[in-house]
Amino acid sequence: MSDIFKTKVPLKFSGGKFRILCVSDIHGGIGYDEKHTVRDLKKLIDYTKPSLVLMLGDIAGPGKIHIETQAQLKTMLDGLTSPMETAGIAWAHVYGNHDDNFGVDNKSAQEVYETYPHCVSKAGDESLPGCGNYVLPVYDEAGEKILFAVYGLDSNGGDTEFKERYGLNPETKIVLPERGGIDSSERGVDFCQVQYYRRLSDELESREGKTVPALMVMHVPLQEFAFAAKNPAECSFKGERGEEISCQCFNSGLLRACAERGDVKAMCFGHDHENTCEALYCGIHLTYDGHLSYHASHNKKTRGGRLYEISESSPSEIKTEFIKVKDI
Repeated sequence: MSDIFKTKVPLKFSGGKFRILCVSDIHGGIGYDEKHTVRDLKKLIDYTKPSLVLMLGDIAGPGKIHIETQAQLKTMLDGLTSPMETAGIAWAHVYGNHDDNFGVDNKSAQEVYETYPHCVSKAGDESLPGCGNYVLPVYDEAGEKILFAVYGLDSNGGDTEFKERYGLNPETKIVLPERGGIDSSERGVDFCQVQYYRRLSDELESREGKTVPALMVMHVPLQEFAFAAKNPAECSFKGERGEEISCQCFNSGLLRACAERGDVKAMCFGHDHENTCEALYCGIHLTYDGHLSYHASHNKKTRGGRLYEISESSPSEIKTEFIKVKDI
C-alpha cells in the first residue's frame, strides 16, 4: 500500500462513529494567553470527544505576539497540543497566512510539528507550492477498508511567491482593485494542488472500488463561499457572519473539481475570526470554524470550534455544528 495512505497514528471508526473537531486562528506565540486558550481547547475536546483534531491555520502570529524560532514554536506547541497528546488523540494542521510571518518558514515549522507522537500532519509532495498538502485516510473499525478521507491543502501566503514561482513580472497586479464586490485579497490554492487532490481522489477510488467520501480543510475560504453569502436563499446560508468573507483572489477550480468527483461532502475554513456561518453549494457544505484567539479577536460568539460526525454505516452523510466555548 502506498505510504500516502498511511498515518503515524491509525485513524479508524470506533463504535460506528468518527468525530472531527476543527479549530483555528489561535495566533499564539511568546506571551499569548496560553492558560485560557488551552483551557478552551480542552473544554471543546472534552465536550465533543473527537477522534481527530484539526487546526486550520494561523496557529502562530501575527503582531507583537508571534514565533521567531523553532525553539519558540516547540515551547508553544508543548502547551497547545497537550490536550490531544495527553488524551492520545490524533491531530493535524494546515498553515494559514500568518504562521510564517516572523522567521520560521512553514517547512522548518513542519519539522517541529512532526516530532509530536500524535501529530498526523504531513509535509506532502515537495513539488507542490506551500507545505502540508496531504490526505488522511480513515479506516473501518477493523482497520481494513478506507471509508472516509480528510484532504488538507495549504492555501499559501502572499502573491510575491506566486509571481516568483510562475515567472511573472514582479510588478504584475495579482489582487486587482475592483474585485466584483467580494473581499478576495489572499493568494489561495494553486491549480497544481487541485490536480494533486484529483490524483489522490482517483487513486483512492481505484483502491477501494468506490468513491470515498471526504472532508477538505484549508485556511482561506474559496470564492464560492463569498458568492454563497450573497445568495443566501439559494445556498441555504446561515450562521454568524460578523465580517465579510475574505477569500482567495484566484478561482483555482477546486470546488468544481470536488463537485465533479463527488467525494468531498464538506469543506472547513478558518481565517475570518468573526464568522461561523455555513452554506450549501453544488452539494458541498461550506463551513467556518470560528477562532480560539484571545488577542486577535475578542468575539465570544465566534470563539469555539466546528464538529463533524461521520457514521460508519453512511459516511457520505456528515453532520456538523459549531460549538461555542461560552455555551459549554
